[in-house]
Amino acid sequence: MTTLLIKNQRDYSKLFDILRKDFSNQKIQVVLEQKFLTPFDVLILAQFFIYQLSQNCDLNLVVNNSVVLDYVKAIGLQDFCQKNHSESIEINEIQSFTAMPIKRLTRETMGYYIDTTRHYFESICKGKDLDVLNIALAELINNVHDHAKSPIDSYVFCQYFEKKSEIILAVSDLGIGIPSSVNSYLQRTGSPLLTAEETVKWALELKKTTQSMPYNAGRGLDTISTFLQTNKGTWRLYSDSVMMTSTPESNKFEENQVKHFKGTIMEILINVSNLNEKNIEDSFNWDF
Repeated sequence: MTTLLIKNQRDYSKLFDILRKDFSNQKIQVVLEQKFLTPFDVLILAQFFIYQLSQNCDLNLVVNNSVVLDYVKAIGLQDFCQKNHSESIEINEIQSFTAMPIKRLTRETMGYYIDTTRHYFESICKGKDLDVLNIALAELINNVHDHAKSPIDSYVFCQYFEKKSEIILAVSDLGIGIPSSVNSYLQRTGSPLLTAEETVKWALELKKTTQSMPYNAGRGLDTISTFLQTNKGTWRLYSDSVMMTSTPESNKFEENQVKHFKGTIMEILINVSNLNEKNIEDSFNWDF
């Protein structure tokens, strides 16, 4: 049996190392010693388990922190990976941890997920205009769905953290990643190839797209960035060797601390206190 000890996010390198190899029909045990999980953590774990299950691996998850164990059970992480990752399931809010469930992304169900997520968070963040949530989710999902080329589809997870008054949305895939996608496109068009950081900057530019007939006409990442700047939100993008943190002031590029990273994860943080108050429509009936 191969045992993978996860103490921090750097340790996810162990999972991605296996994902890049032919590691089928093996016994794998993942031991979590983290004290807290973010949507980024949840989606990395979900993708790893789903892919290895598709490779006929025998998997076991051990969680050594009781709070994290309760959370993993509440969000149905293991059940989702084992049973529902390829099915269209009813979306039920996770009241005990103010989260929406993990969801496999499809063009047919993404609208329903977006609407259900907004309505759920409206019941938690009363009086706040959550249109930003709709736009951020729609753009995240469209980008991943259009560009990922992931062998196990793509996934979304949303969590509200009451103490910090923050909503975090994350989407992920195990596809080819932004650097490979952009450079493949540039190679086809006879353009010079770019470094990994430059490819992300290229993808952030308005109307830049690797799709010949894109749904968003190259507006996806630019729309996310612009909208979050307006609402003082932040977001992180992980793809291959690049990690970008985007704030209203600037985009900061760093080397991805997770080695052997495969695909792309985008994680958006919305501070609810920065959102506008929801307009209350006049309820008088003016018909005579």
